[in-house]
Amino acid sequence: MNKLESRQALLGFSYFKKIGSVKLSLLEKTFSNPCDIFWASANDLEKAGLNKDLAHEFTEWRKKINFSIIEKELKQEQINFVTWHDSDYPALLKEIYAAPYILYYQGDLEALKGKGSARLAIVGSRKHSAYAEKIINNFLPSLLDRNLEIISGLALGVDSLAHQITLCGGGRTIAVLGSGLDKTSIYPRINYRLSQKIIKNKGLLISEFPPKTPALKQNFPQRNRIISGLSQATLVIEAKEKSGALITARYALEQNREVLAIPGNIFSEFSAGPNKLIKMGARPIVSSDDILEVFNLEVGKTIGQKHESNKNILPKPDLQNEVERMIYNVLHQGQERAETITTDEIVKITKLDTAVINSTLSILELRGVAKSDGIGYAVN
Repeated sequence: MNKLESRQALLGFSYFKKIGSVKLSLLEKTFSNPCDIFWASANDLEKAGLNKDLAHEFTEWRKKINFSIIEKELKQEQINFVTWHDSDYPALLKEIYAAPYILYYQGDLEALKGKGSARLAIVGSRKHSAYAEKIINNFLPSLLDRNLEIISGLALGVDSLAHQITLCGGGRTIAVLGSGLDKTSIYPRINYRLSQKIIKNKGLLISEFPPKTPALKQNFPQRNRIISGLSQATLVIEAKEKSGALITARYALEQNREVLAIPGNIFSEFSAGPNKLIKMGARPIVSSDDILEVFNLEVGKTIGQKHESNKNILPKPDLQNEVERMIYNVLHQGQERAETITTDEIVKITKLDTAVINSTLSILELRGVAKSDGIGYAVN
């Protein structure tokens, strides 16, 4: 058996969802290589510890697998993969319980290896506030200046912000998905363009799920262990008390990794998660220096010249007229204070007619320049 055959066997297993990393690890203690496991009889699989019904189900299923079709599909979608027996498999990830036996990826293989890289996972609410946006905008420049790689899950909200601002700051980011990496499966669809930007900027898309795997609800807790497993530390920014971000933090604790949390407003449901983590012993983070200390990196003034400022490194939108510019400037000032701005406040500041303000805000929302939380408005 050669290395390619071993990789092919593990590739095949990934299409049979009922044998995961824990069961496969158990089987590898009995069989000499993945190929022997894949082609073993139901009786031998049962002797090695597999449930009788599952062993028979697998041996019937494998009769239908067509590796030529699978490999053709991977080539067409420009999807590569590594297994846990390959030298390119991330060493940090191999340390965790139930490490994925296969990782599909698109992007830079060097980023996947992660040799010598300091990696920070950033996770949080899908409905982030201006506060979360200001935290990320202010913290990331000095982190990127010291070559920290940012890992998140490509979800809406905090995840997307972390990826976008890392790209705008010239850093490398890795997105771990709860779906397949083929064009039709990347989720959420609204972030497809962002996913391609990540690839083009020497970043990575990663998934343990084969192509054409939809974004099923149960996939996301599973992928969260990879987000934390690839990182030395996980930073939680805004999250409800029961959320995916808290699941990632729990995995980080189980994996003996650092858990960091941004303190928030005690009356906000989106601060309940981070505040709870801090009560449980997570390290409270109030500046980027706090994060740099976790990685034993030099703190203080930005040491390079990549970033002129730590104030909002997202690109400014194309505003069409003076009214749009006036309203945008008011919203931007609110962003600097991590606040949303109500229509009444915009009227007081700009002296514009309420109808004009409302219609302009609607236009800015449609163009993705502004957003509303139901009470006030903020820069999107």
